Amino acid sequence: MNQNRLTNMSVKELSELLGSGEISSAGLTAAFLSNMTLKEREINAFITPTARLALEGAARADRMRREAKETGGEVSSFCGIPYALKDNLAVRGVPLTCASEMLRDFVPDYSSAVYEKLDGAGAVLLGKTNLDEFAMGSFCERSIAGPTRNPLDPGRSPGGSSGGSAAAVAAGEAPFALGSDTGGSARQPAAFCGLVSIKPTYGLVSRRGMAELASSLDTVCPICRTVEDCASVLTLLAGRDQGDMTTFDGAASFEEGLDGGVGGMRIGVVPPSLLDGCSPGVLRALDRAAEKLAKLGARIEEADLPLGMALEIYLIVASAEASSNLARFDGLRFGLGGEGKSAADRMRDARARGFGDEVKRRIVTGTYALSSTYGGGYYRKVKAAQNAVCRETEEILSRCGAVLLPTASGPAFRVGRYASDPNALYKSDRYTTVANLTGCPAVQIPGGGEDGMPVGITLMGKKRSDALLLRAAYALEQEIMTDVRKETGRDGGNTVWDVLRHGK
Repeated sequence: MNQNRLTNMSVKELSELLGSGEISSAGLTAAFLSNMTLKEREINAFITPTARLALEGAARADRMRREAKETGGEVSSFCGIPYALKDNLAVRGVPLTCASEMLRDFVPDYSSAVYEKLDGAGAVLLGKTNLDEFAMGSFCERSIAGPTRNPLDPGRSPGGSSGGSAAAVAAGEAPFALGSDTGGSARQPAAFCGLVSIKPTYGLVSRRGMAELASSLDTVCPICRTVEDCASVLTLLAGRDQGDMTTFDGAASFEEGLDGGVGGMRIGVVPPSLLDGCSPGVLRALDRAAEKLAKLGARIEEADLPLGMALEIYLIVASAEASSNLARFDGLRFGLGGEGKSAADRMRDARARGFGDEVKRRIVTGTYALSSTYGGGYYRKVKAAQNAVCRETEEILSRCGAVLLPTASGPAFRVGRYASDPNALYKSDRYTTVANLTGCPAVQIPGGGEDGMPVGITLMGKKRSDALLLRAAYALEQEIMTDVRKETGRDGGNTVWDVLRHGK
């Protein structure tokens, strides 16, 4: 089968081909590795390719399938499927850098829970993907490996911090990838690259083995080509983990009932007052999505989410937790070793050389918020405000099965646009942070296009409504697919949607 067609298929399609014996995992993995060789010089999606491990894993997967066929047994649908992993998720024996000088030489002797589940299913790791340092950023440019570029237009950003994972999938270097999402870090890259991602309910997927940014906000997220693929990956990853006591028994088959539709569902839409600054393409995508949902039988009403307050609270909470989590890298015990005569000198040297500007900025902000100068009073007020946002959001979501809102205010911006303006970059997360702050699930899907680039829309729901959200997203995806292809202006088959649906 043609390599270009193989590397632009969905997980479901590849799994069916593997199951029928039409292709082998060894051949499939070689096709993706070949694509990586061709595209990585321009895209730079990977920090650490793992070609040798991938070929060994593919051979193992082919043996698993042969043995299952001979004995009448079964294997996971992910057996032999290649994938990519964000480089803040540990794999034993593979460097875990978090894109930081602080961890450049760190090789863990443990693996993350999500890797263990994928490895147990026979999935094949292609490599570790690029990110903003310690997942702090929204454009995937702050990395010791250099910036990642958007495969749909290399002059534009793939978003961040999971930009490497999204770029790998959009470029056909992996059929799916895992990222992390602390304030939109997986959904925004998916939007910029024309992909699908779900930020699950907090606790649905284990964070064990993930380098933490903000422990109460972090989630592990699949980034895929279709809603169906996202549902399939989430089914594999979900469930309680004794190594992460924030997890719960949420294991279920999220693929079941995807075609149930949205008939009778109440769906909120954010009012125009919250859409100030959104581009024409985003506004058009939101209007069309609301119309399509209504046509499918949903009841549409206004939902005034506290987005502005959520963003401001998020910036303080995330910085405070990052300051606390990164305190372990002191130049003495963990991370880059410091130089100097005293412990204070060694700590100062290690943190000055090991952390980049954005990480230092957030550490200082978070330390200030937690400062004993305030006796903890300032941060207590911030947490009280967070509780108020949670209550207000919960009240809205008790009425609506989902709320429709933008993922970002426009399509992917140019590389370097926000390099010297971090405050403007923080504002780009204004539509995504509320889901993390409240622990609610949110699904990003491509909603349309502008200037030949995709724009994203999000459906957000109450806690543990992941299956319902995926069902609504699936129904909407089927309705707007044709419009997305037209508005991205890539009828020659250059978008992931064109290749996937038409095999061009």
